[in-house]
Parts: sequence; structure tokens; C-alpha cells
Amino acid sequence: MIRVVVLVLLTHPAFAAREPPQINLVNQGTIAGMYMTRFRTKRIAAYVGIPFAQPPIDFRRFTPPEVSDLPRWDGVRNATTYAPDCMQQDPMKKDEKDEAVGATVPRHDELFIKLLDTQLEEPRKKEFSEDCLYLNVYVPDGYKTDKFPTMVWFHGGSFVRGSPNYLNPFHLVWKYKVIFISVAYRLNIFGFFSTLDNEATGNYGILDQIAAMAWIKNNIESFGGDPENICIMGHEAGAVSVGIHLVAPYSVGAFQKAIAMSGNILSPNTVSTASKEVLTVDKTAIAFSCFRKPTFQLLDCLRRVPAQALLDIGGPLSEWGPIIDKEFSNISTSLFSDKPSRMFNEILSPVPFLTGFTNMEDALELQKEDNDEPGISQSQYDIMRKEIVLSDITVDNSSCFTNQHHIQDAVAFFYKPIPPTNNETILLKLFLEFYTDKVHGATTYQLAKYLSSHAPVYLYRFDLKPFSDIANEGIPDWVGVPHNFDLTYTFGLPHLALPEDFGKWDIRDKSISDVIMKMWTNFAWYSNPTNSGINVVWEPFEKEKPGFLIIDRKNFTMSTPETVNYKAFEFWTDFYPKVIEIGTKCCKDTYDDSGTDSFLTRRVINTLITLYFLLFLLS
Repeated sequence: MIRVVVLVLLTHPAFAAREPPQINLVNQGTIAGMYMTRFRTKRIAAYVGIPFAQPPIDFRRFTPPEVSDLPRWDGVRNATTYAPDCMQQDPMKKDEKDEAVGATVPRHDELFIKLLDTQLEEPRKKEFSEDCLYLNVYVPDGYKTDKFPTMVWFHGGSFVRGSPNYLNPFHLVWKYKVIFISVAYRLNIFGFFSTLDNEATGNYGILDQIAAMAWIKNNIESFGGDPENICIMGHEAGAVSVGIHLVAPYSVGAFQKAIAMSGNILSPNTVSTASKEVLTVDKTAIAFSCFRKPTFQLLDCLRRVPAQALLDIGGPLSEWGPIIDKEFSNISTSLFSDKPSRMFNEILSPVPFLTGFTNMEDALELQKEDNDEPGISQSQYDIMRKEIVLSDITVDNSSCFTNQHHIQDAVAFFYKPIPPTNNETILLKLFLEFYTDKVHGATTYQLAKYLSSHAPVYLYRFDLKPFSDIANEGIPDWVGVPHNFDLTYTFGLPHLALPEDFGKWDIRDKSISDVIMKMWTNFAWYSNPTNSGINVVWEPFEKEKPGFLIIDRKNFTMSTPETVNYKAFEFWTDFYPKVIEIGTKCCKDTYDDSGTDSFLTRRVINTLITLYFLLFLLS
């Protein structure tokens, strides 16, 4: 799975002449915040670095967050300093020779970080700690209302990196009058290591988010918020988290609406299985010279490893993330009772939902390093497509026969260029279309079909590339909107530039950003993105009328069969799983030594696959 990081850097907060109101927190104590200001006349109140659970260190490492006894203090605690980020590799780290030695990041993240750096007068100091379970609360100032809606942000970063402290919600909070809360949660091995039993069930990063939502529910009224109007919101891994909370038993009642951007719980390899993680547990034990069993001794050993060593050695051992924890414990309820797609048959939190993706999420991953003309050869196109399909049909029993060629042929037929071409640019765009349809479009479409019978669902596809050169630096002309760059508008980056950069932002980008922020905050206020102050028609998704809002430079319009390939979505969500099931059915069958049954089964399955494909094309 392509790893992604989402970073939106903060402008520096400045203190005004007086302090915002002090807040009394339930079972904790009193906090004092600060004002963040711009141009002297604009300001919001900020309360940052607030603990919502006990520090997950020492014996609390690899355990659910401790919230029964929250951190307490006497007197007034200053909530004016951001807490360190959760343990992760610093992508910008350099050695004494000023050479980069940190974790590699995707190209789209590298460019987005550079764009976000333009908001800062000086580089932000990066700090990392295992003691990181804190959140930040941003509140409108000087505006009276009964109760504000609250938007709770879960950052991205493929569950291995990211920060709640980089994001600057100033314009969102100041102009559109919402409370904005950014939440930290444990990452990589610290957040997702599991012994696959009751000793360490895993998914601590997700449980951290649930603990934060419970804290928000208990305290948001003290900040002027409505505990019955909370919208959770995330990007990439944060959006996957949002999907998890829709079906997680512990999240029921914690929120009333949800926004998921450029991430989907139904995407391939989003949630791992216990069978895939057995080897990870073994490798972890070996890496730190710990006894593998009993698992309580393994945990005792790992809890004595210094945090940085655990990250450096343990981090590369797995693609850390959520895991299906069914039957790990007989004393607590599992987070995942089944595969996510099966859990959506019974939605536990049927709330209004807004979700979508950009039109070229992964384009920059295919950009040539030498910046030559874009393109891939026919052989490259075939190899990349086949590898992606192969990842869906690989089975545990490597000796069994699969009808791989027929499955591959079905996909190749659907995505072959018509008319045939050797044009490498066309082939590159065709591959991007294939990948975007499969990973982003079809899963979003499928999730909407699950949810739309329970609550309103609003879908979008973001095709709008910024007009400003400062926002497109390093992005080739042929690329539409890569991953992260919809956040340029969602968080009002054109409005947050330093004075010397104001003129670098096109006025159209500022106007469009206002429209996007208005729609997103409308959804937080009213569960409808166009309820107030927006002259845009955005119809909710219906199975009989599956509409996307297409956001592009010309206008914002509802999708048509010419602008969205619904046939491709049906191919991936309905036809393709059936072909996979039939093509791997023989792996579950028993054959005699002569191989006769195996040969006959292959013939039958090949015929069934062909018939399925013909029926699909004719439907």
C-alpha cells in the first residue's frame, strides 16, 4: 500500500493583550489557553497540549489508553505549548554532514511539506516522545452562539507518521465558527503491535482516538461546543480511522457525522489479519532477543527496550496498522468482529457522511526522477497492472492452482486502450485511471452504497488544480490533483501565507478555498454541505442515482456517466470479487493424485469466468 503522510504546518500563535477564558476539565483541573492572532484584528482561542489519557509509557506500553484515572493537577495548567509528536521517524532528519538520513516520504508529501513551510517565519522544531496522548482545541472568539459544532481531526500518515500539531485551522475556525480539535494517537509499532492474544490485542492507535472522542464528549460544552453535534474528520489514514469508527462498538454515540478524505477502510490491505501478523510477532521477538512465549514475558522484554531503539529496529518489521482482533480476548469486546466489508452489513453509527478523493491521488509516485516526458511502456503498464491484481489473488497454499490468467485477462480487457496505442503518456494515464478506479473510486462508491440506506451520503471527486504557481511548484503539468493537495483549499492555505507571499496566491484560489471551507463547515453545522450560503447543487448519493460532486476549475457539477466511470466501479465492486472467488475456488477443493479432478475443475472454472465476464459486459 502506498504510504502517505499529511502535514499542514502551523503559523505561529501570538499572544493578545488578554487571555481567553480559563476552562475547567472534568476530573482533571483548570487550563489556561492563548490567543492566536493575524493582522491584530483576527483571533481565535487555542488550548493546546491537553492530555486525554495517562502517558502510554513503561507498563502502559502496548496497552489500551488509561482513562479511568486521567492526569490531574492543582492550580491552573498552561495549555499554551504543543506536546511532542508520537514516536516516528523524522522524514526531514539530517546528519552532521547535512545529508538526509530520515525516513523516506512519497513525492506528494515532500512537495506538500515544502508548500506548508511557506506559512512559517522559521522552521518548526520537531520533537517526538512516547508520552504523546494530547489534543489541541481551537475555539472562535468574539462570536456568540448557543453551541458551536465541533470538528475532530485525525491526521494521516499511513499509521506510521503524522502530527496533530502541524495543522493550522485558523481561517476555518475564525471565519466559519466551528470548534476544531486535532488529536494525537500512537503510531507504527507503538500503536499497532499485537501478540495476537489477550496479552496485547493491538489497535492502540484507534483506541487512543476513541479515548479522545470520549474526552471531547465530556468536555466540549465547557469550550462552548455542542456535545450532540460532533463531526469526526480525517485524511488518508485518518479517513480510514473515520471508517473504522462507523462500525466500531466503542465509538457508538461519540459523534453525529463524519468526513473521510482520500482514504477508505474498504481499500485493499487497509486492515490486516492475524494470520499475516504471526511472522511479525516472531520477527519482533528475534529482533530484540526476547523469548517468544509465553507472551507476557515477550511483552515484559519489549517494555524494557528504549523507545528510540524500539522505533529504529521494530518500525521496519511490518507495515503497521489496524488488525482484525476478533477472539484475541475473552474479557473485552474486539474492535473488529470481522473483515471491514462484512461489518458494514450492520452499521453501528449510521450518521451523515461526506467522502471523496482527488482525480490523481498517486500520480506523483509515477513521476520520473529525471523529469523527462511522462509515460510508461506497454510492458511496464502490463507488469504494474498484473502485480496489483496478483496481490488480490495470492493464496496461502502456494502449491494450489489458480486461474490467474483468466482473472488478469478480464482486467486487461476492461482497461485496454481503444484504439491500441504505444503512446507512453496515454498508457501512463490509463494506468492511473485503472489504479484510481480500483483503490479510490470503487471503494468510495461501495462505501456509499453501504451507508446511503442508513443516512445521507455526499460524494466528491476533487479535480481542481490550484491556479497559483506557488501551490504547483514541482507538480508536472500533466498531473491533475495529487494526494494532499485538496487540503490546500480545505484549510485555507491561500489565506494563511506570510505577508511577503500574499501576492503569490491567485485570487481565484482564495475564493475557491472559501467555498470549500464553507461546504465542509456547513456539513458540520447542518449535516448538509450546501445548506447555507452556497450556490452549488450537491445531491446526496442514492443507489438509483449514484452522484459525485465534481470539483474542477470550470464549475462544481454533479457527475454524469461521461465524467465518472460507473461501469468501472461496478466492475471492481460486483464482478471482480466473483471472478476472484471462482478463480481461487480450486484452492479449497480436494483433488486425487491423478490430477483428473484438477483438470476438470479448471475447465469448469475457466468457463464460468468467461460467462461471468460476457454477462457483465452485456448488462
